Amino acid sequence: MMDSKTNLFKSNPRDGFVGEVSGESLAGNQPLQSQVPQISVQELKELLDAQTKSLVLVDVRNPNEHEIAQLPGWVLVPFPQIQNGEGIAKIKQLLEDKRNASPDNTPHLIVICKMGVRSAKTLALLKEEGISGINVTGGLDAWSKEIDPAIPQYSLEDMSRPQLIPVKSRSKMPLLLSSCGVVIAVGVVASVFAVRQDPDLLRPVIEAGVPLEYASDLPILGYAVQEAKVPQIDVKQVKQLIDRKSKNYVLVDVRDKNEYDVSHLPGAVLVPLTDIEKGKGTAKIKSLLKGRQLITYGTSSKHSARALILLKKAGIKGTQVKGGIKAWKQESKRSMARTH
Repeated sequence: MMDSKTNLFKSNPRDGFVGEVSGESLAGNQPLQSQVPQISVQELKELLDAQTKSLVLVDVRNPNEHEIAQLPGWVLVPFPQIQNGEGIAKIKQLLEDKRNASPDNTPHLIVICKMGVRSAKTLALLKEEGISGINVTGGLDAWSKEIDPAIPQYSLEDMSRPQLIPVKSRSKMPLLLSSCGVVIAVGVVASVFAVRQDPDLLRPVIEAGVPLEYASDLPILGYAVQEAKVPQIDVKQVKQLIDRKSKNYVLVDVRDKNEYDVSHLPGAVLVPLTDIEKGKGTAKIKSLLKGRQLITYGTSSKHSARALILLKKAGIKGTQVKGGIKAWKQESKRSMARTH
């Protein structure tokens, strides 16, 4: 076990405290990333496990990304705020607060984003203000792949996304823009009926940046848009969690009891969708979580998406197993075929 302070924070006259540079290669802006101090997700985990008190943890992704996946203890300071100076002032205050709270420890800034690009840009801008920090190599994607598969991955482009005006302050322009988005979406998936039957058909449209926020109010497509926005985890990642015997998640089966009794994922707890709709299932899930990640599944994705939409209204965030138990059974068959 390495000593976190002596090995991960090395004094450097040019960059201040830096992390050991990882050999992991990243796409895009590689020259910039190679110029900023790096820390691997494995090294970061050691620091977090050691409860290193000097850390200031900053997430520079956008709020919509943070809604999908986040690590506990990280402060959200979106990259656009870094660019306009507001975020830099906030980080300066975070560092000052850390100094005041622990005068004997020099604060160490660690910055994360989705893949390590925006966090590298952030550190370059902070350096101009005399602030040193460390970039997480590979970002949250690397954390999900190498440390904790319970953290959902998503396919939004690694860039800032404009935020639409909230529903309560509507104007004609965003409504028109959203209407165009709905038309494009329907054209892409061929028919409204197809979207209602399989909301996942809308995911590529949403990931491409087509603004469908206002479509959430439409009687035909609204619920499909909400379902398509539910975070997902694939069955391979779920299997990794189960094989590792990870304790930082709760796996919930939202099917009926008779379906659950026939077969269910290892370790899954039964909380039928009907119970969630009545409210008693929500209370049960709250009692189970205790700070852990929620993962739900049904026969396919539709029922688990419905459950998560209802749970979100009660303040509970979660991720669904993509394809549900059908996908799990298909993957199990493929795995058996590969081993024979």
